[in-house]
Amino acid sequence: MANKLQTWSPLTCISPAPLSPSGLITLESPDEVETLVRNNIELRCEGSSPLPRPSSIPPSSSWNAIHDQLTIHITTHRIVLIDESLSIGGSIPLPLVVSSTTVGGPSFRSPKASYKISLLTHAWGELLLVFRGYQNSYTKSQKDRAEAYNSIKRAMQRQAWRNVERSAIKEAFRPSTAIAARKVGVDAIMTRNELRHRENARLAESAFSSVAAAGDPVNSNKNAMMQSTQISGGKKGRVADIDAFMGEAAELIKVIHKYVATIERERTSTAGVGGEGGSDNNTKDTDKLASMLQNMGMTSALSAKQSGSTYHTQLSRQLVDFLKYNNKLSKCGGMMTLTDVYCLFNRARGSNMISPEDLLKAVDIMKELNLGLSKRTFDSGIVVIQEDAFDDESMARQLADLALDSMKLLHRGSGGGITAMDVSRSLKISVLLANEHLMCVEQMGWICRDVTLEGVRFFPNLFVSGDYSSVFRSDAADVTTAAE
Repeated sequence: MANKLQTWSPLTCISPAPLSPSGLITLESPDEVETLVRNNIELRCEGSSPLPRPSSIPPSSSWNAIHDQLTIHITTHRIVLIDESLSIGGSIPLPLVVSSTTVGGPSFRSPKASYKISLLTHAWGELLLVFRGYQNSYTKSQKDRAEAYNSIKRAMQRQAWRNVERSAIKEAFRPSTAIAARKVGVDAIMTRNELRHRENARLAESAFSSVAAAGDPVNSNKNAMMQSTQISGGKKGRVADIDAFMGEAAELIKVIHKYVATIERERTSTAGVGGEGGSDNNTKDTDKLASMLQNMGMTSALSAKQSGSTYHTQLSRQLVDFLKYNNKLSKCGGMMTLTDVYCLFNRARGSNMISPEDLLKAVDIMKELNLGLSKRTFDSGIVVIQEDAFDDESMARQLADLALDSMKLLHRGSGGGITAMDVSRSLKISVLLANEHLMCVEQMGWICRDVTLEGVRFFPNLFVSGDYSSVFRSDAADVTTAAE
């Protein structure tokens, strides 16, 4: 793509960022979490001289210090910028960022000045992130710049990229790992699981006790001091802010993340009971904990608040990646109902589920994004997601051959023909989709139906092919074949 442009820009000079089939960023490690997405961003190089030209770009190409119309993805490890029209991406690793400051904005002399973030890096000097907002809205630009700057600042303070080795060491020295290492077979698995359940229960109890005591300053400070002594060996201020506490107890966050689903179910059950004071308190505690997790970047899939106006666009790309992973949609015949997609996708997201309305909006824009999948509505009203390469004529030929093979049973005393259940077993799809395929192929004239008291069976349409040899065969040939 860079060769076609015959130019290079700051986006092509920073570290390349691999993208998923739908154009989303690919996380480098399980510990990396995406925290913010905003669009209509510019990347500028503030140096007087151009950045070193990448080897993939010809020497005759020109330098462009500004690359606009980008989408920014901020994670706990990187700042990723994507040009969706060209399907290229670049990343700025946060360990290479020396400092980040906010600059620009409207003033008396420049009332239309843009909002910017200046990044001083080790590898590329000073880079500017310019926020254009939506339709030149300065209010939106200011909000996007503030949210992006806060996300970058929190990520640089946490330094999550340094926790990988620390987590591996802690995992190796966990009591459950050490004890289970001395055992083998099923006994080792059962011992490891039992000890981990005990450790998780202890961590969860300490976490919820601190949340419950958050309303009492005295108890909150007392619990913070006790946890600071137990976790960080008496060092002061370790649990003063939540980011430092997260850095010292990474396994605690994993336990809290597992408990979110349980708390959500409790909130749902108490929401139906009106007039009880305990319900309001539980709801406040749940909201507080969910907000804390979101601020710490513990959601693996972006929410509407994190991705802003591009939420449904990002959700549509996530759906495509999910359905293309391991050829999930191809194994289902290249088509899947919205009900099946909704259930499978929400199950994969865990507690961060989406609503049916969000799914419909995400599916509606798949065609516009040219992601290889699109929505299709059958005459019966059933809505499915299918691959753009899905060929109705190929499916018709496949079902017609299946119906033709069934005529062999007709000469052996069986009824012949195929049903929706037969197609479902043969193509490994749901009976609902099998019936829709049969109806479409019938309308195309490849097969015809026979309705009896036993149900509906479909036969090859001999009036179109004009080949009646599969039906009218001599009984002597059948007898000879049976004798052989």
